Amino acid sequence: MDKKIKNAKSTLKILGILSIILGAFGLILGAVSIGGGGLLAGQVAASGGMSSTDVDTAVTMTGLVLIAGIVLLASGFFTLLLGIFSVRASNDFSKVGPAYALAIVNLFVSIVGIIVNFAGTMNVSSLLDGVVGVAFAACIFWAAKTIRDNA
Repeated sequence: MDKKIKNAKSTLKILGILSIILGAFGLILGAVSIGGGGLLAGQVAASGGMSSTDVDTAVTMTGLVLIAGIVLLASGFFTLLLGIFSVRASNDFSKVGPAYALAIVNLFVSIVGIIVNFAGTMNVSSLLDGVVGVAFAACIFWAAKTIRDNA
């Protein structure tokens, strides 16, 4: 086996395993956020002594927590799929197509995330998060493309 293919296989397997772990955490955090948003909504409904401004603020926060939970759940599911397909492709080169396609989508979404951070509230933490996300996505893309083109 060519050294380039061997490196791509190892990279794809390691990053795939990391993606599976991160995807599982994303699913758990998304489910907890959605549950927490539901608890917050129940608390708002149960408390009758709040002013209308407090109720409006609580309802807005509940909606934001629920939306964040749904985004986390979707992101976790996508990351889990990327990991599963990456590990599968590293073991059987003929199945690299889905990993390659998901790597392209992941790279595009990561780049869009950095652009959105530049347009919104830019801080060092979000910039580093975006750069790490793009680097992670680029490595998976490189490995899948190398395997697809040379295997």
